[in-house]
Amino acid sequence: MKPKMRTKVLIITILLSMVLTGCATLFSTMVVDSAPESIDETIRVIPTQTVTPALTPNPFSLAGLKARTYGTGELSIEYTWEEREEFTRYKIIYDSDNLSIHGFVNIPTGNGPFPVVVALHGYIPASEYETLDYSTRYADSIARKGYIVLHPNLRNFPPSDSVGRKRDYQSGYVIDVMNLLAHARDLAGQPGIFENADLSRMGVWGHSLGGGTALRLAGLVDEIQAAVLYGAVSQRYTNENTGIEILDYENTNASFSVHHGVLDNTISVAWSQRLCAQLEDAGKEPECFFYEDQPHTFYRLGDGDALFIKRTIEFFDRHLKDT
Repeated sequence: MKPKMRTKVLIITILLSMVLTGCATLFSTMVVDSAPESIDETIRVIPTQTVTPALTPNPFSLAGLKARTYGTGELSIEYTWEEREEFTRYKIIYDSDNLSIHGFVNIPTGNGPFPVVVALHGYIPASEYETLDYSTRYADSIARKGYIVLHPNLRNFPPSDSVGRKRDYQSGYVIDVMNLLAHARDLAGQPGIFENADLSRMGVWGHSLGGGTALRLAGLVDEIQAAVLYGAVSQRYTNENTGIEILDYENTNASFSVHHGVLDNTISVAWSQRLCAQLEDAGKEPECFFYEDQPHTFYRLGDGDALFIKRTIEFFDRHLKDT
């Protein structure tokens, strides 16, 4: 073979060797990259997850009211309204869901600490309602015996703001009280009228519409230990006829004192009789009083109203002071 021919053969051999070596390397890499171990590391089966959407409670139910936030805005003491030997009355205005709610607070004379009672008025036409209306005498009687009494003008009762009455099972009135209590909690123990307020010992007093609101509050506020219900709207809204839980008699910490005039032509006395049976069925031991000669709002003068006030004070003393 000639020298030039040998050189060409040598070059071709070298090139062929390089090509074969590269293919072998490439093939080797492909085999390694496609090994089962690598597939296991790069491909994963993601299990299917079933997400159950959270159920939003009815806003007018106890669960819905418990889920709310209360106490935004502020409570202001407008002025000292009246000074008496046993207590001082203050005019208040506070925020409740963008509404301005008026009312008064009675603070007993002394150093306390004092239990707190919420007094809730009944329905009076807006054109006739006044802050110091018929329910004032009951609030004052309670304050004289050493209780801080919170008496709000509920929404729709001047001079509080009005949003109109709607079928919310009295939730708007409940919300107004819950906001008032939240403001009082924020101010309790601080210098001012709520400095000696003991909100761990609470009672509620409610007449007519206020009595129905008090029933709802008893199932909502754990600190309420005593509820006085006076000619209460107790059967208009129940769990059965609303389809939601708006009342809870079994799990409440409250004891109940029920009062009703037999001559009541506004709210049937049968409602309170039924209420007493419902409370007993729930395992409670309510005290129930029916006044033979009294109408929906007891006569201011006479033995019936005085007896009712006496029984109210004794009931609160047993459950809020003697414990």
